[in-house]
Amino acid sequence: MDAVDRMFHTLVRALRSQNPPADATSFSAGELHDRILPYRHFRRELNLGSNREYELTLMQLLSGARGYLDVDERLRDVLGKELVATVPDPGRLRDVADADVKLSPAKKSLVPVARLSGPVRAERSECAYCNGALPVGRALHYCPHCGQNLQVATCNACGAEIETDWRHCVVCGKAAPEPA
Repeated sequence: MDAVDRMFHTLVRALRSQNPPADATSFSAGELHDRILPYRHFRRELNLGSNREYELTLMQLLSGARGYLDVDERLRDVLGKELVATVPDPGRLRDVADADVKLSPAKKSLVPVARLSGPVRAERSECAYCNGALPVGRALHYCPHCGQNLQVATCNACGAEIETDWRHCVVCGKAAPEPA
């Protein structure tokens, strides 16, 4: 999972955690940058070293990379051209802040809903994180392909790990997900 994948997964979880869930509504590029997924709140989960790295990754996501977002052609063209420049200018995000985007319904469904801890029996044939084939009929703790911990629940809002008996996240205070 690279930076664009992590950003999309974090975005979906952040939108799902809103009350009511906002993962089916459109939002502006500016809202995404400033309110929905601000660097200062999500830098640890996104694992990005600088604000510039965050903005370049956001530009990739907003340019329609991997079909994660439904974007208009103007947004795709402006950010796509900037990303192939010798030295891309993250300031171009401000030029397209009013552009509306929406999660791709097909891609959104690939992001797993948080569940509480416990060994996983392979009810799916592939990992929800990397789509690698999972061994059938075995208790799984980690994906054999990407190493993702399949037991840990994460907070829908901030991505922090949540213990099974916790009712709220210790990082952001949001309610813990209900057991599956």
